[in-house]
Amino acid sequence: MSSGYSEEDIRRAAEIREWLIKEISDRQEEVERLRTILSIIDNLLKQGSFRAAANLGFATATPPSAQAEPATTAAATAATTTAQVQQHQRSQVGTTTPPTLRATAEGDTGGGSGGGDDDDNNNRNIKPLKRVKDDFLLANAEISPDSVVIVPAPGINLNSNTPPFKSFFLNRILEGMKGKDSEKVNRGALRDSDALSYRVEEDDDSGGDGSSNSGIIKRIVINKYRDKERLQEIFNTSAWVFTRMLEKSGK
Repeated sequence: MSSGYSEEDIRRAAEIREWLIKEISDRQEEVERLRTILSIIDNLLKQGSFRAAANLGFATATPPSAQAEPATTAAATAATTTAQVQQHQRSQVGTTTPPTLRATAEGDTGGGSGGGDDDDNNNRNIKPLKRVKDDFLLANAEISPDSVVIVPAPGINLNSNTPPFKSFFLNRILEGMKGKDSEKVNRGALRDSDALSYRVEEDDDSGGDGSSNSGIIKRIVINKYRDKERLQEIFNTSAWVFTRMLEKSGK
């Protein structure tokens, strides 16, 4: 008995099924990123509450106005952090970004205007990108006024085919920046030579034991990032993406 569906209907249904699977995967990643933001804010609130409680022991020797100050400061800090997260999310048109993670424990991010104090190193600054939970070194970013080169740390083998490298870091973050620059170029607000571009260099050599290193990321070169905010977003998202890639590889 015929099902009543043509081969074209079945083909389209199969395509829609693949699209739905991808959409579900993307939504799951977005939910995880939102949960991470929530965890960061919860930890901040807990720390603020702890500091406020620690000061209660001095209430008898402290004027009433001063007693309220720790809690007020904690609330103000939490409100400021929440506003910063919301502002960051509003700035990302058409994309959802992971939470603002700490890409390094020290040093400034540099900026599009120059290297600052790095004149001793050819106007190039090195910034370590670390995993948030334990400061494990993931990669090093070599920053110059016009470009940033991200090189995985020794022993860190990241395959470009491991999610969410292509689906998020390349297709959403870097392609999103390129798209915005293309719009500015079309409007005449930006020269084409100043638009962001990038390339991923991979190790396509085979090992002596017959194994293949194809797809292993050697470096990511991003040209014309132009401003400090973009640079910081690149650091934040690359650290988050590399962390997820290591988790998927069981490390």
